[in-house]
Amino acid sequence: MKTTLSIPRVALLALALGTASATATFAQSTNTPSTTAPTCSAGKHHHEDSVLTEAEKAQLKTAREAALAANPSLKQQYETLKSEGKSPATKADRKALHAQLRTAELSIDPSLAPIFAKLDAAHKNHSE
Repeated sequence: MKTTLSIPRVALLALALGTASATATFAQSTNTPSTTAPTCSAGKHHHEDSVLTEAEKAQLKTAREAALAANPSLKQQYETLKSEGKSPATKADRKALHAQLRTAELSIDPSLAPIFAKLDAAHKNHSE
């Protein structure tokens, strides 16, 4: 049996092979570790969601809860600012509270330092 290839069939075959080749190229992934700091996902300000592992999130949450439990005035400030939402008037207050909370968390769990460094790097990349 003789196979005849028409021009449209050849064109269709070439298109299919070209698409398959391009798809295979894009589908390949490299598992090389990143040497750059992690970045935030589009527009997110919740850096924990985008750069931390579940274990790091849990460790941070545990330390935050312990720090707030050990410092009632800090907990009250935290709850007040949390309930106020994203008001621009409280930006300075949020920064001050954030610094106090970080200090308290580090005093509870010094092993959080690399996690905070990771978050700082992500925040720096996000704000550039």
